[in-house]
Amino acid sequence: MSVVLLRRRRSSVTGVGISWRGRRVGISGFSLLELLVATVILLVVMAVLLQLTAGVGNIWKSGTGKVSAFQSARSAFATIDRVLGSAMLNTYSDYVDASGNYRTAANSSTFAPTRFLRASELHFISGSAAQLVPGGSSLSHPGHAVFFQSTLGESQATNLGALRRTLNSTGFYITYGDPDSSILPGWLRGLQGSNKRFRLVQVVEPSESLQIYRSTAEVGYDVDWLDFTNPPSSGSARPRERVLAEDISLLVMRPRLSPKDEEAMAGPLGATFNESTMRSLLSPNYQYDSRAWESGYGGSISPESRIELMRNQTPPIVDVAMVALDRRSLARLDSTEDPPEALRVPEELFQDSAKMEEDLATYGQQLTNAGVRFRIFRTSVELQGAKWSNN
Repeated sequence: MSVVLLRRRRSSVTGVGISWRGRRVGISGFSLLELLVATVILLVVMAVLLQLTAGVGNIWKSGTGKVSAFQSARSAFATIDRVLGSAMLNTYSDYVDASGNYRTAANSSTFAPTRFLRASELHFISGSAAQLVPGGSSLSHPGHAVFFQSTLGESQATNLGALRRTLNSTGFYITYGDPDSSILPGWLRGLQGSNKRFRLVQVVEPSESLQIYRSTAEVGYDVDWLDFTNPPSSGSARPRERVLAEDISLLVMRPRLSPKDEEAMAGPLGATFNESTMRSLLSPNYQYDSRAWESGYGGSISPESRIELMRNQTPPIVDVAMVALDRRSLARLDSTEDPPEALRVPEELFQDSAKMEEDLATYGQQLTNAGVRFRIFRTSVELQGAKWSNN
């Protein structure tokens, strides 16, 4: 066996190289072309990273913007659900004569009782806001409104503050216009400028100003207690108008029966129970009036059997829909119109409650075509105080 011994020579540095076994290895840097290529690659990588970062940032900003844009709408919708569910009539049984009239001061001398019927001094009414809200119109008060009584315990009297379940008249509707500046000093109102928007309003009449008993105690029918726009008699508190949310362009209220009751009442109401008429038998035109039997609501509720079915009863269920708009997407609309054409609810919509879903889709498409971002909130509110009876 032979062993080959390798002998390492001492390396020596010469000039610009290193000698190894007699060979010279040069030390050289990057060329200008290599530096340019590396720089371009680095710039491309940085550009891709910046685009990814910007994209993630836009997604985050858009997501958080949508959440914040509809936060007040969600809170307002929860208020409608909670307060509407507490609507009540406090019904009791009372004598009526052969014509279905209760005893009043005017007929007390000739009143001849024949049977018992539901009676109540309270009132539940819903339908077109332009028709129900004093001074309303289809442009200033789009969609529907609802008014009723509930034990909210709202009072401006200090001696009633401890009472948590006093009776109040309340309601919800949409108004378009400038905010209420009545509490501002005159010099500041002139500097405020125009800030017209759609606003979802809840009105609450304080317990000490309750007018419902005065209205229903008079002979005949009136809705004086609905006149929230005018202060009540001197010494009483003005109804409170609360803006629950801005940029709410539509509120829809559809009183209805449960499917079982609808099937049972289809015949007496002169209707056919099927898929197309479900949820529309009780209020085919969205109108509901617990005191329509006193020739209320302009006599527009028919047939007579439906008026008697509503007599002193709240609907057991109310389908509620609300359309909330994204404020940032409204900037592109023409602000000189009052309100913008793209936001107006066409008059032919929401006349037939059987077409509620179809009409919501039509209005939503109108907003989409105008480039307006929106969200539709939906719920079915069960009225806990409803003691519904088909009798």
